[in-house]
Amino acid sequence: MAVSWYVVAFFAASALGASIAPNQQIFEKSTCGRVWVTIHSPNIRLPGGGNLHDAIELNWDFSTCSNIPMQIGLFNNWPLSWSQALAVYTVDSSEGFVITNVSLGESKLPAGWNTGTGLKGPHCLWPWVGAGDNHIRAHNCLKIQPTWMEDNAERINKLRIGELVIPGTHNAGAWRFDTEISTLSRDSFVLCQDRSIWAQLVHGIRYFDFRIAYYDFYPREEDRYWLNHNLIRVRPLVPLLREIRAFLDSTKEVVFLDAHHFPMGFYHQDGAPIREVHMGLLRLIQRELGPHIASASQFATAHGTRGPTLQTLVDSDRRLLFSYVDNNIVAGNRWLWPILPHLWANTNSPVELFQYLDRMIDSSPQPSSRSPLFSAMAQTTPSVLDIILLRGSLRDNADNVNRNVTSRLASRWRQNANIVSSDFFLANDVVDVSIAISVDRSNRL
Repeated sequence: MAVSWYVVAFFAASALGASIAPNQQIFEKSTCGRVWVTIHSPNIRLPGGGNLHDAIELNWDFSTCSNIPMQIGLFNNWPLSWSQALAVYTVDSSEGFVITNVSLGESKLPAGWNTGTGLKGPHCLWPWVGAGDNHIRAHNCLKIQPTWMEDNAERINKLRIGELVIPGTHNAGAWRFDTEISTLSRDSFVLCQDRSIWAQLVHGIRYFDFRIAYYDFYPREEDRYWLNHNLIRVRPLVPLLREIRAFLDSTKEVVFLDAHHFPMGFYHQDGAPIREVHMGLLRLIQRELGPHIASASQFATAHGTRGPTLQTLVDSDRRLLFSYVDNNIVAGNRWLWPILPHLWANTNSPVELFQYLDRMIDSSPQPSSRSPLFSAMAQTTPSVLDIILLRGSLRDNADNVNRNVTSRLASRWRQNANIVSSDFFLANDVVDVSIAISVDRSNRL
């Protein structure tokens, strides 16, 4: 079940205030406040046994409204009347959410994007939400945003990359095991995402936090590079680079790739880099992504500035920026972008996480920063005891923070945030909120 439109419509009459051009099809609308769909990250235990995966959540924010709708419902198409609803729930607060007992299921990406390039513009997957009283006053759908930069080019291309709000994924490659010994799709403390790199791109993610490891027991050099979560091998690197290449080949989007950590095989015991391993990685990146790479030596701006405009990158057709965490390697390879600051709280407490990010986002970027970008790492980190004692899971941790990430980005962080990286990104609304704020920032120039 999928409904799609070729045109763009953003947050009509909502608190985010993005405008809608005349004659555009409106698939997100509200006379006041806003509703949206997310996907519950933890499994839900069913009374008769078994688990419900990917339960649909309905979210609302009517805090700016004088009259709060009485009810909210789940629909499988555009909500025109309550008789169409699959389920209806009472709204008893100005802000909130409800977890339905309906799974998203194995929905294919709409509009031709499931296995290749599809139609431009945002498109709806099947879950819709509607809210109101006797009549439906607000509606929205779970969307893909495969070409959101091009869709909004006239409004956002004048922004510098450090002025954008960029939706990102933490440990982006840790979405499903693909090793000789495991093909697990769900795991408590290793897997951080539910969707492939291709699907993340199609949904609108533009920043990828990669943790790259090297294993010399593979005969072919290209097979030795993997994406890890710490010391755990998850997926081979090269196929994921090819997904990014296919996306860049067929769109005009700008993608930010960050070699954030090298957990295995890149350093000697004394901490010195193993240069041949680093150079092998750089050769792979250039081989697979070379035609799209925006060289820092050509496009970077002075320290403490916000980098090139989107328009500059699009005009040159160099739309892949590769940041590298090792300054020694960057110094000898001037096409690499320097270390990208990561605002990481290193805590398993949601309260401490948001206190830290509030403070750090307010003070970023630093005037001396070599990178025009910075990433708010919007996830908690399990302690060693959490992992040993199997207390909770990464899915539970994400559930404890993702709703607040959405609301924080729409309010407290909206002035300064740049990249916002999260786990299980479908459990928040960072993609749509990032687009709206980027458009708003451009309108203020």
